[in-house]
Amino acid sequence: MYSPLCTCRFTKMGFTLALAMLFAVDPSLARGGDLPMDVHADDLEMDRDNQGIKAKGNVQIVRGEEMDLKADEVGYSGKTKEIQAKGNIRLLNQGDQFEGDRVVINTDTKVGHLDQVKLHLKGEGGRGGAQAVELLGPDNMTLTDAWFTHCDCDPPPWKLSAGTIDIDRQENSMIAKDVRFYLGETPVAWLPWWEQPVGKQKKSGFLTPDIRTGDSNGLEFEVPYFFNLAPDRDLTVGIRPITRRGVMGKMQYRYLGLGYEGTLQTQQIQDTLEDRWRGLSTLDHKGRLWGWDLVARGELSQTRDYINDFHQTLVDSTARRLESTVVANRSGIREDGYTTFRAGGRWNQDLEAADDQFTVQSLPFMAYSDSQNLNALPEGMFFEGWDHDRWRLQREFHLDHFYQMSGDAVQRIDAAPTLEYTRPLGVTRLTMRGQVRETAYAIQGDPDQTGTDLDSTQHRESSMVSVGLTSQLFKYYPGFATHTLEPRIEYAHNAATDQSLLPNYDATQRYFAFSNLFGDSLYSGLDRISVGHRVGYALTTRLLDHGSEDPFLRSMEWSVGQRWAPEGSQEYQQGYEFSPIVSNVSVQLSGGLEVSAANRYDPYEVELENTAVRVSLSPTKRDSISVGYHYNQPSAVGNMMENNGALLEDAVVDSRVGLNEQWSWSQEANYSLNQSNIKSWRTGLAYIHQCWTVSVEGGRNLAHDTDNHGGGFIGLFLGLKGIGDYGV
Repeated sequence: MYSPLCTCRFTKMGFTLALAMLFAVDPSLARGGDLPMDVHADDLEMDRDNQGIKAKGNVQIVRGEEMDLKADEVGYSGKTKEIQAKGNIRLLNQGDQFEGDRVVINTDTKVGHLDQVKLHLKGEGGRGGAQAVELLGPDNMTLTDAWFTHCDCDPPPWKLSAGTIDIDRQENSMIAKDVRFYLGETPVAWLPWWEQPVGKQKKSGFLTPDIRTGDSNGLEFEVPYFFNLAPDRDLTVGIRPITRRGVMGKMQYRYLGLGYEGTLQTQQIQDTLEDRWRGLSTLDHKGRLWGWDLVARGELSQTRDYINDFHQTLVDSTARRLESTVVANRSGIREDGYTTFRAGGRWNQDLEAADDQFTVQSLPFMAYSDSQNLNALPEGMFFEGWDHDRWRLQREFHLDHFYQMSGDAVQRIDAAPTLEYTRPLGVTRLTMRGQVRETAYAIQGDPDQTGTDLDSTQHRESSMVSVGLTSQLFKYYPGFATHTLEPRIEYAHNAATDQSLLPNYDATQRYFAFSNLFGDSLYSGLDRISVGHRVGYALTTRLLDHGSEDPFLRSMEWSVGQRWAPEGSQEYQQGYEFSPIVSNVSVQLSGGLEVSAANRYDPYEVELENTAVRVSLSPTKRDSISVGYHYNQPSAVGNMMENNGALLEDAVVDSRVGLNEQWSWSQEANYSLNQSNIKSWRTGLAYIHQCWTVSVEGGRNLAHDTDNHGGGFIGLFLGLKGIGDYGV
């Protein structure tokens, strides 16, 4: 038996024999406190005076998953619980990796010291080096005469050097003092103090600066500050001086809870150029409460042209109006159908009109709809012998309140039950639908120039009947593709009582395209119903590759259709018996080439009324180019037609080209052919490295019309892995 009174030496000691000897001296030594220590070395000597060991040659000490130490020489004292090591130090401690010349560390307190250190923080915490590292416990350390980077390249293309760097994992904080920023080996900036998170957890502190310059606002500078209020709430505030406008204040508040989340944002400024207060605020909220889905979106601008004059990402900078909505929705699914109930309100803010007194608001509104297979109805409620399972009853109810700032208001009640029957007939499928609709209005004032100019009630009855046949024929070509022919024809008849004295808040004639060739009404909304007979007919054909090797043609789809209307029902076709011909074409070829086109052709005037053509090529993930042509003639049907504005003829291009593994060039442009001017454009040259990116961008922003632009801009942007993006 081993005697604790003598000192013994063992050569090429394995961890089993080492543990046996440590237990013989003092069982707690081999345990290293709470966790056992495995010791391996070429030579291992027991140190009776310090109740420990001395190890030399390929020494490795492993203590659970918290520490793995490799060195040339290691000494361990059971009295002080301290490890001292030197020579080719490789230390994995609490997930951090260290390399150095010498280390002293206490296995209980995790306090220690390292000299001439290279380190790699756990996860994506970054790497660096220091003359000395003081380990202040399991979560804290201080680096002296240190450098740091998030880049894994050697030498790193960028780094920070500092007199001291304090790391606190509990606070998720890295604070550096006397900081110099280097690009390569060249110092380019000095800061007395720098702070950033260690990990990905949220932490209060300054965020990436934003510096911009443009011809309309001048120089803009902003350094946002992030407040980590709680794990489920945070606040970001910023002060943004703008040389030609004044000082803007910005705020973003985010919250998250069980079943709900949301974001509140605002930007406010006393515009010195226009001498008025301006701002933009938005709210987004969604959640679920008592089985209801609640969605809210709020948009409000103090001035109609704010979104064009200031850089912002809160709303679409080309919007013509802002819309705020609150909607509560509840749906139920049954074996025989479904039920949906919606309630809420909409508030519109016109951004084109100087005075929005005629802007229509809808608050509140309610809608109910359901669908039920008649097979589920009790016996005796349907004609005997009918195919109950082929009949479906659908019901819709709407209650709307519209009003205008001028004081005019309307309450609208609408009910529309629909009966639908479907049945296969050989290679075709028959669908029949019948609907009746009752709509009542309570009118106050003269909304939308109805001509009533007094309090009154109006109502409208309407009905719809449609019969349609569809088919889908397939032909299989072995080794090539599958070809389909999909004809469709539908007859529809709508009838309605006089609608001339009804207000119109939500109805415009649908823009005629293949996508709305078929439908119950040619109007969007409920305030107008298209009256008369019409027959719509269309043919769709597809060619689909079915797995051939390296196919040239991957898929092709072509659709063409038209409407016919008898005399007395041609007002929606400019008085003609036949409507324009509408078509869609889509082709996908090998090599990432795609071609798509949507057209409307007038056979009477023998001219193209509308077209949208796009050709795109994406041979690789980094290379793509898309060229488009848009053309639209103003409709002669009337001012209720969607997109009934001025003549539009545009050419657009959007491309990205990888010049080599790092460099890429991207550009976007929208050119008005009929006005012979650039609406908007953007071009940029970017260098992408695994540790950093740099890009130069310039262009001109498009506002809500061709004469009012957001202004030109040019910028240089630098992105550094781990510490954000910077630009001017």
